Amino acid sequence: MGGEKRPRRRHLSADEKALWDYVTQSVKRSSADGTPLPHDQDDPDDAGEPAPTPKKTRVRQRLIEPPLLPPVPNPVPLSHGTTVGMDRRTAQRLRRGKLDVEATLDLHGHTQAAAHRTLERFLHDGYMAGTRTVLVITGKGDRLGGRPGILRDTVPRWFNEMPMRQWVAGFSYAAPKDGGDGALYVRLKRRKPSR
Repeated sequence: MGGEKRPRRRHLSADEKALWDYVTQSVKRSSADGTPLPHDQDDPDDAGEPAPTPKKTRVRQRLIEPPLLPPVPNPVPLSHGTTVGMDRRTAQRLRRGKLDVEATLDLHGHTQAAAHRTLERFLHDGYMAGTRTVLVITGKGDRLGGRPGILRDTVPRWFNEMPMRQWVAGFSYAAPKDGGDGALYVRLKRRKPSR
């Protein structure tokens, strides 16, 4: 035992000392049951002794700013054919309609609100089930008036908004056999295993 050295105590740096002083300013004494004590009351165990005169200490005004976290990168916006989350070969096969469509959602006749809810649930369920490629039919719009359909324009925008953005790796117009520009092939991200 005589040969054992005690570990040297490390002294706090000026920044660490300032941080410690700042943190301890917000600490309040409490009684044994956890309720805070009034400022004029001492600890119940010291009831018979007079309160010691507090020493006047100079409080440093310098506050330590918390470290800045690195900015969260904005995901690359998805558009027709933009396939950030896929390799080149898979992206080509998606655009050509060569990937097996595992599920289809037809949004004809839905209002925007109903379509949004239905699409969100469909993509979430597909992602959770491990589905990779789905077909979403939006319709082409007013053929006689020449106006594009509301859902045809809106659905791709929804893919870039949360929570859908976290499930979608990319999308592209469907091949003519599957609805052409009135439908979308959507490639879902691979589900990360839960820990």
